[in-house]
Amino acid sequence: MNNLATLYQTGVWGLKDSNKVLVPRNPEAAMALTENAMRMGVPLAYAVMGNYYADGFIVKKDPTAAWAFWQKAADMGSSYAQFTIGRSLNAALEKDEPERERWSNEVIGLKMLECAFAQGNGDAAEALGIEYDVIQKDKSRALHYFHEGVKFGSAGSADYLPGEFQKVGGLAPSGVDNSRADRYRVFKKALEHNPDLRFPNLDNVLPLPPTKLPQWSGKSEDLINAAK
Repeated sequence: MNNLATLYQTGVWGLKDSNKVLVPRNPEAAMALTENAMRMGVPLAYAVMGNYYADGFIVKKDPTAAWAFWQKAADMGSSYAQFTIGRSLNAALEKDEPERERWSNEVIGLKMLECAFAQGNGDAAEALGIEYDVIQKDKSRALHYFHEGVKFGSAGSADYLPGEFQKVGGLAPSGVDNSRADRYRVFKKALEHNPDLRFPNLDNVLPLPPTKLPQWSGKSEDLINAAK
């Protein structure tokens, strides 16, 4: 229901023919579906409503109302809302909006990101990886979060790690490791192609150091399928 509401919110056009409308933009239908999902008690629907108020979609733009809906969704267990609040409260992750420093709360922000991470939220994993790499300077924890982020389907995490394993002083605990960098790059490409992929068995084909890498045929599909 929320996915359909999103389609109605933006509309969908054909990839080969951009003039071909696959799903017409219908703001009223998007709102109706979201409200119906809220009545059914769907946590994500409250978060989506928060987005509507944050963006001024159909309703008048109202940051206070947006925050209230996000908080409600987070309290109901929405990892998306927990990530949204966590990122917003962490000024270090929002360097393009310096005014956030006046009201940010990094302690609570990190707790919210941890809650989202505990539910397998890839965006939260990436945000925590950046926090511990750039701000906290804790390479071990940063690597853990980014690696878990790949499992959770975070293309950003998979994109971050190849460079770290190919430079001196990066997150790789044993120094430059081109073999691991190559494997992370395979997962990056896969997730960019299909964001819905998840890799719960990633450690079987790409364990963190110092565990030795298992043999690999060199075929991307073999690596991806073994990690699913």
